[in-house]
Amino acid sequence: MSSLVDFSSRKSYRKKILIKEVVKSVILKLQRNFRIFPKEICLISGAPRSGTSVLCEWLGRQPGVVAFSESRILVSIHALMEQISRFQNLGRNSTTIIDLIRYLIFNYYSSSRILIGKRLLVEKEPLEPIAFPTKEYERFIINIKRLFPELKLLLAIRDPIATIWSMTRRTWGESLTKMETKRFALEEYIENWCSCADLVLRYCSDPNNYIVQFGRLVNEPEKESSRILDFLGIRKGIFFQPSQTKEIGFSNEEQKKILRMVQPQIKLLNAKGISDLG
Repeated sequence: MSSLVDFSSRKSYRKKILIKEVVKSVILKLQRNFRIFPKEICLISGAPRSGTSVLCEWLGRQPGVVAFSESRILVSIHALMEQISRFQNLGRNSTTIIDLIRYLIFNYYSSSRILIGKRLLVEKEPLEPIAFPTKEYERFIINIKRLFPELKLLLAIRDPIATIWSMTRRTWGESLTKMETKRFALEEYIENWCSCADLVLRYCSDPNNYIVQFGRLVNEPEKESSRILDFLGIRKGIFFQPSQTKEIGFSNEEQKKILRMVQPQIKLLNAKGISDLG
């Protein structure tokens, strides 16, 4: 008797899954055909391991928001735009090409997730040397802002020692088709953090950008959550809930080396009032 009940339950479960997939397929086709897309787009970026993932997860739980984490479509489009800029005849038709590229991006997102009822699309792409092997981090920001002049940019920055320690704890390259995972030298991680800090300094005064200081987000979650939600125009949002950070295992010599190499950026950040990095 129990086996019949189990069989019936499994059959009912499979039927529900099938119906759900059919409904999803219909909705995806509908929003593609009618070009249903959120009116606003936000890019979360910054050095890897600087809090971009937790930001994306948190914002993805807000009302009217759909979040993508490293879909790589914007990284690929950036590479395409860099190639297009090399040729004069394509440059002369840049307006038409940008419209086509925007349509390609919209179609990709519309084919991936249900967007109906969403006002804001959030994409997270950290600036790291696997996605950007030539390290043209600012060119990526410039190209995406060119595609979406109305783009809201969240640039995350976190304490260099904590960020770089977290960088060293993982391998890189898992998202590549021909996966060749690798690690980098400490100096390369430091260089990556410094490059991203330089971008924060260049973009911190733009009204369409918001610098997310990780320490402020962790130490003042309600106040900083309100600032970010206001910047994005999200009402009745859920406050960020910080979690415990992991211990740092650098030696004293390694920490001194990191602090020495990042000191110029730290001084400039402090002069801009960017000091609560966590």
